[in-house]
Amino acid sequence: MHWGFFLVFMIFLFACQPIAERKQPPPSLYQLSQSDLDLSGEQLAKGYCAACHLMPSPDILNKATWAKVLPDMRKRMGLYLEEDFGSTLPEDEGVPDGIYSKTPYITRENWQKLEAYYLENAPESPLPQDPKQTPQLGIPGFKLEIPEFPKVRSSLTTLLTIHPQSGDLLVGHRFKALFWLDSKKGFATIDSLPTAVAPVDLHWNSDRSFDLLAMGLMDPANDSLGILSHFSRDTKRWKDLPVLDRLMRPVDMEVGDWNLDGKRDYVVSQFGNHLGKLSLFLSEGKGWKEVILKNEPGARRSLAVDYDQDGDLDILTLMTQAKEALLLFYNQGDGKFKEKQLLAFHPAFGSSDFRWEDMDGDGKKEIILVNGDNADQSQILKKYHGVHIFTSTTEGAFEEAWFYPMHGASGLELGDFDQDGKKDLFVISFFPDKNQVPSQNLLFFKQTKSLAFTPFSLDKQVDGHWLTLTQGDLDLDGDQDVVVGAFAFDQLYQAPKERWKPFIIFRNTLKP
Repeated sequence: MHWGFFLVFMIFLFACQPIAERKQPPPSLYQLSQSDLDLSGEQLAKGYCAACHLMPSPDILNKATWAKVLPDMRKRMGLYLEEDFGSTLPEDEGVPDGIYSKTPYITRENWQKLEAYYLENAPESPLPQDPKQTPQLGIPGFKLEIPEFPKVRSSLTTLLTIHPQSGDLLVGHRFKALFWLDSKKGFATIDSLPTAVAPVDLHWNSDRSFDLLAMGLMDPANDSLGILSHFSRDTKRWKDLPVLDRLMRPVDMEVGDWNLDGKRDYVVSQFGNHLGKLSLFLSEGKGWKEVILKNEPGARRSLAVDYDQDGDLDILTLMTQAKEALLLFYNQGDGKFKEKQLLAFHPAFGSSDFRWEDMDGDGKKEIILVNGDNADQSQILKKYHGVHIFTSTTEGAFEEAWFYPMHGASGLELGDFDQDGKKDLFVISFFPDKNQVPSQNLLFFKQTKSLAFTPFSLDKQVDGHWLTLTQGDLDLDGDQDVVVGAFAFDQLYQAPKERWKPFIIFRNTLKP
C-alpha cells in the first residue's frame, strides 16, 4: 500500500470515529515520516498526535502554555532546532534511551504547520469552568476535628488507613516511617515503625499482619527503590519480611487470587517516571511470577473485579501519564490477560483516582473518576478538571453521566455515610484554585436522587494541602468516619519547625 494513501485513510478514519469504535491502530511515527503529502496542520496533528496518545484539541491549553509544551513533543519525535542549542538535552538529565528519538520523525516544515495549528487555535487565556452549583457551607452529618500533637515534626502524610477491627489509625510519613495511633485515646502513639522508603499503601490481613508498599523517591525519578514488605508481630516486636523489591516508584497495590491457587497475588502500579509498568505478581511455589500487563509508566490505581462474571478476577487500571486511559484486563487463565480500553483521555487530562461502584442503585456499576493532576509542564487551571461519573451503555461502552468542575481534583472516597441508601462522595484537591470562594480544596457531594449531587465545602478555612484520605470506623460506633491527610510543601526540604498536623478528621455524627 502506498504510504500517502495509507496516511490519508488513517487520518480520515481517526478523525471521524469515536475512540470506542476504532478498529485499526494509528500509523506509527515511522510510517508518518515516510509520507510526502502536503497536509494541513490539523491533519498532521491527527496523524502525529494519535500515533502516541489521544489527540488533544487546541483549546485544552492556552497559547502560552502550548508554546512551552510543544517543544518537548518535538524533541520526543527527534527534531532539534537551532533554538535548542545551549539548552540541557534529555540525556543530560538522565532520561533513558528510547524516550526521545534519535531519528527525526517529522520535518521542520511539517512541524511548523502542526505547531501553528495549536498556537493559532488556542485561546489566549485558559478557558473558565462551566457554570456549576456553588458549594454550600458546612459538611452535613460530620463534625470537623483537628487533632493537636505536641511533637515537632513535618506534616508530610503519604498514607492513611484505619484498622477494621480496632479503629486505630495508621499514618505513613514521607521520611520513612509508619505511626500507629490509638483513635480512642486522642491518637496517642501506640507504635512507630521505620520503613525502607516512603509508605504509600497498606493491605490488612486477617491475622492482624499487613502488607506495606513503600514508594521510593516521591520526586519524579527512574529509580527502582520501591519495596513491598510483610509486617507481622510477635510478643515483643514487629518483623519486617521483604516480599517484592526493585519496584519502579510504586504507588498502589491490589491484593487478590488471580490464579485461583488459594494464595494472595499482587497487582502493583509501578508509576515510574519515563519508565514504569503495571505488574501482576502471581504466587508460584515460594516465590512470585511477574506478569507485565502494561510496560509503560503512569499506572495509578488497580482494582480486582470479576468484570465478566465468569468466576475469576479481572483487573481495572487507571493509567495517568501521556496515554491516559482506564483499562480492563480480562483474566483468560494461566497468567494470560486480554486488554480492553474502556475510556481514553487526552494527555493533559490529569487522571488521578477512580472507583468502580453502583452509585445509582440500579444494579450496574459506574466508573467514578477524578482528574486534576497538575504537576507537569502545563500548570494552569483547567476547566475539565473535576469529578466524573461514567455509566455503561447497552453496547458495553461508557458515557459521562455527571460532571462537577473542580480544579486539581486528586482523590476520593465514596460511601453511604448517612445510611439513607444513596452513596455520597468526598473529594480532595491537591492543586486547587486558591482564589475560589468558598474554598474548594475539599468537597462533599451528597446524593439527593439518582446521580444528582449537592456540593458542600468547609464552613471555615483550614490551611493544608490534602494528599490522602481514607474512611473507616474510628470510634467503632457503626458509621464511617473520614480522615484527610496533609502534605505541607513548604516543609519538604527544611528542618521541622512546627507542631505535627498530619490530618484532619470528619467525625460521622450519625450515631450518638
